[in-house]
Amino acid sequence: MKVEVYISELLYRHDCVIVPGIGGFIANYRSAQIHPVTHTFYPPSKSISFNVQLQNNDGLLVNYVAESASISYASAQKKVELFAKKIQNDLLHKKECKLPEIGILSQDAEGKLSFEPKFKVNYLLDAFGLEKVQSPAILRKSKVVSLPKAAQKASEVASKKTGFNWRVAAVVLPLIGLSAFVSLEKNLSDEVYASYAYLNPLKKKPAAVYTPRFVEEPVSISVESVEKPVLAKPVESIKEAPAPAVAVASPERFHLIAGCFSSEENAKNLVQTLTSEGFKSSVIGQNEKGLYRVCFQSYSTRELAVVAMEKLKNSGKSTWLLKQ
Repeated sequence: MKVEVYISELLYRHDCVIVPGIGGFIANYRSAQIHPVTHTFYPPSKSISFNVQLQNNDGLLVNYVAESASISYASAQKKVELFAKKIQNDLLHKKECKLPEIGILSQDAEGKLSFEPKFKVNYLLDAFGLEKVQSPAILRKSKVVSLPKAAQKASEVASKKTGFNWRVAAVVLPLIGLSAFVSLEKNLSDEVYASYAYLNPLKKKPAAVYTPRFVEEPVSISVESVEKPVLAKPVESIKEAPAPAVAVASPERFHLIAGCFSSEENAKNLVQTLTSEGFKSSVIGQNEKGLYRVCFQSYSTRELAVVAMEKLKNSGKSTWLLKQ
């Protein structure tokens, strides 16, 4: 079986397959899409890209060839090396190398490699069996809605009722104003008679009680007043207050993993690639199998990590959350 077939099989289960001396094929998650012109629905899949900097042997491809072909590791390594030489020879003479079910590698006049993936094969196992579906465009016609005769009669009746209500209001409003005026006049007269009543020398007038008017002034709090409180103390007895206890942050860290490698050099190469893309990438140690973990970025809380993970998945990158 040809080596490109083994690479195609590995892309179903792994996100990175390295061909020593050539480069690495990277599979990133791509969400479902709708073509705006053909109205075709595409299921979620893996988009295949190529990174020429990943050239060191991580053992994944050679071990899989040896296991699938039932040959020794040395024979499998030699078979992979011959495959790499064939690609280099095709790029040198034909300026391109076709890899079935994967894509086409091409080389320009300056010697730079470019990769054009094929979209016929969906390497995402979660979308197995899902095919693209084409739907006709939905045409919506604007309709002029005309009111039926019943609705017109209802509007006429409502307008008649409205006119009747205005006539009722014209009668009721003056009565309400008159009652309010009478009540006000009664209150004034009561106050006048109460004042006259205190002219009686035999009746004791209660002492007037003064109630001060209190106006609450708005309190403005500035940043400086919060950060640097001023305490009113005598100048001679001013002492520095003890510094408040600083809460120690939790040592737990949340990492968004980009990949795992058996070779530390390959892990560092991926860190350089992610750093050039704007991530604060780093190698966060090894797992129980001895693989070096590379993270996109680390966060102090799970909430921040989950939000960043959703953004990465929406942009087509595959990642998972690790708590340490």
